[in-house]
Amino acid sequence: MRLAPLVAGLAALALSGCLVARVPAMVEAHDASKRFAAKGDWDTAQARRLISGGVQREYWIAKPSAAGGKTLPIVLLLHGGTQTAQDVWEQTSLPTLAQSQGFILAAPQGIAKHWNDGRGSTIAGDAASTADDVRFLREVVQRLVLEEGGDARSVFVIGASNGGFMAMRLACEGGDLLRAGANVISNLPAAQARGCASRKPLPWLSMNGVKDPIIPFAGQAEGTLQRGQPQPALLSADATFAFWADRAGCPATVTTQAISKTVQKRTRSGCSGGTRSEQYVFAEAGHVWPGLAITRPLASYWIGGTNLDVDTGAAAWAFFSATLAR
Repeated sequence: MRLAPLVAGLAALALSGCLVARVPAMVEAHDASKRFAAKGDWDTAQARRLISGGVQREYWIAKPSAAGGKTLPIVLLLHGGTQTAQDVWEQTSLPTLAQSQGFILAAPQGIAKHWNDGRGSTIAGDAASTADDVRFLREVVQRLVLEEGGDARSVFVIGASNGGFMAMRLACEGGDLLRAGANVISNLPAAQARGCASRKPLPWLSMNGVKDPIIPFAGQAEGTLQRGQPQPALLSADATFAFWADRAGCPATVTTQAISKTVQKRTRSGCSGGTRSEQYVFAEAGHVWPGLAITRPLASYWIGGTNLDVDTGAAAWAFFSATLAR
């Protein structure tokens, strides 16, 4: 493989805000440590289609082979910008956990590989989506409830990068749909924080790498340029966590747990309904799903490194499922 095209390709991927997806021999499809459930196998994904806003949209699901007549929790898994549902399926363990832990996983596809997350711009420098993706995700959930045995009272959302921004937009504009949510390698836009309409207390999980070169951990000033496009102001990762924890009615006290030498888990307990909100801080990681291995140093340079001490799928499902007992 020639070095120049490789460097150019990695630079484009990094600037687009994707997660170095589908780059041969750079991102390992399965967790290198073998301590966690395997990443999703696309051959197991079941395709579904619906018409939303006059446009045919697609999503893929995984669920247990037998539910025993019970309705099942629903987890929406949102891909990053310039990605596909297949990419994110193969980057997390959530498809595997859906079958073993008893929930429905749905991975919808954004139009032109982007979500209309409300920022009005993309890091990739192309046109921002104008699709009504809040409506689309509502319709996906409705289908899952009516046709797949999903539980309308137990709907969760998680997304990374552009998908994380979309998860937060859904929480603000369709929070009544959700039981809890999570954003990964993404921070809340300042304008969205000011105008977030939903007042429903939602337990929330945030996961960010301190060395993220694409979505800075410390936040971003209004008008920051990415590939010639001015970007909106972003809260810091810490302020994003605080925003959702405050909305969830959590006391201000933060308990910190060292998961490893480079990973902290911060918890605000005693939130509304006896729930909690959590933040994972990865001191040596950047713009990639926690638990996803990178096998080439050059890829780490462009995205800021990864962490294999925590598996996103396992952490997210543990967080979501804890709310089901409330």
